[in-house]
Amino acid sequence: MTASEVINSSSTMDAALDPPRPVRNQSLQMVVERAQDQLRHLTLLHQEIAQRIAIIERTIEGLAFLYGGELQRKPKDGATAQRRRGITNACRVALNRTDAPLSTREVYAILQAESPDLFRQPGNHHAALLTILNRLVKYGEADTFLRNGNRFWHRHQPAGHRSVGVSGT
Repeated sequence: MTASEVINSSSTMDAALDPPRPVRNQSLQMVVERAQDQLRHLTLLHQEIAQRIAIIERTIEGLAFLYGGELQRKPKDGATAQRRRGITNACRVALNRTDAPLSTREVYAILQAESPDLFRQPGNHHAALLTILNRLVKYGEADTFLRNGNRFWHRHQPAGHRSVGVSGT
């Protein structure tokens, strides 16, 4: 048997038993790393865009409040979108009205007292509120923290604009 036959026969046998070649793994690793980098970049862009959208929506709502019927409002996309956006805006209002952190139950109680028709349809309203409040955190509009094992929510305030509480903290 020649040297080339020995090399060829052993590489054929080993190929079936060995893991993929390093060159293939390196290529796969590069593709995965690029995809992860793109995902991170797009996620950051998504968060920035969501924050900008929220700011613009609040600006439009504020201008519409100030100038009333002079501004033409664009109709919302469908009843479900309007209802969901209504709950989201109601959560924003509830968080903005108080300096004290609120639990999900407290937010729900405020929404029920002020707008009982927000939760017309049956369903898990607690889960819906958690989803909305988590999105507000993701958009940079709210903050959340745990206290004594309970999750609380409050409006986001930039570090330089935090209000001082009664106790001076």
